[in-house]
Amino acid sequence: MSDDGLPEAAETYLRALGAELSEIPPDAAHEIVADVRAHIADALDGGRDLTEILAGLGGPDAVAGQAREELGLPVQDGAERAARTLSLVALAAGVLIAVCVSFLLPSAVPVDPLQAEPGEQGVVRRFGAGIAMLTLLPALLVAAPLVLPGRVRGAARLAAATVLTVSACAAGEIGLYYLPLALVAWAAAIVPWAVRRGAGGRWWRYLTGGLVALPGVLVAVASAGGSVGVGWVGASLWIAGPLAAGALCAYGIRAGYAVTALAGALVMILAMAERGFLFAAFWLFGGLYLAIGAGGYAASRTAGGEPAGTPGPPARTRPAPAPEADRGP
Repeated sequence: MSDDGLPEAAETYLRALGAELSEIPPDAAHEIVADVRAHIADALDGGRDLTEILAGLGGPDAVAGQAREELGLPVQDGAERAARTLSLVALAAGVLIAVCVSFLLPSAVPVDPLQAEPGEQGVVRRFGAGIAMLTLLPALLVAAPLVLPGRVRGAARLAAATVLTVSACAAGEIGLYYLPLALVAWAAAIVPWAVRRGAGGRWWRYLTGGLVALPGVLVAVASAGGSVGVGWVGASLWIAGPLAAGALCAYGIRAGYAVTALAGALVMILAMAERGFLFAAFWLFGGLYLAIGAGGYAASRTAGGEPAGTPGPPARTRPAPAPEADRGP
């Protein structure tokens, strides 16, 4: 019980509601939380069950969305927050890839830029900064939904993912560089759709956990068979790391998705810095980790304490006490 007599579950709900209302004026947020607190207290005094009360209110994100709508503010549901997060991740990945393409193309074999032949120089040295700026177009494409009207954002994300995938597959070596961006773009298009429909669940967590853990399993099998020699440091990085991150993702723990996304970005950066004949494998591996981790993290934070995409009953921003007929003796 809290100091004012509400059960801890009710206080958890109110804290989640306060967090969802963080973007609206503080006085209005405080008044809404106070109204909901009073409604819960009155209903409990009337003998109603707390689970029934909270179910009648709806999720904290639904109550906050109704409040934003009544105040004339933009309504950001969980799916839209996930889409925005993934669009920002895609934008950052697009800028990283543009830098890679501008300065490291056209060869995947390490070449000293200062001693390279004209055909081996990067885009900036061969064509100048003006042409190199065109490498930012894919980043701008995935960022466009951030500024478009809400009714067309979903279609814009799907179109961006489709265009990037087709272009990457048709562009040869340059396209290889943009495949990770296409993966993140597909995550930005699919995850919000899945969140709104409550898709995924346990099978999705197990699938993503298995994909994240797969590199660790493969390295462990190769090491046990003598095909690959792995020291203690290598075992920690390439075996224990993926297995631990995969286990966290399989259990739906948000930190596991965050670690996976960061690991993917780090692998991509290291692949750029230490380029070699396995560059393509590490580059795509990092892009896959980034897309899985970012998508899982965005989906896992869509609802305050409830599974991603779990729809609740219609919310009432200013709930009234339960009718006398519903009260207990």
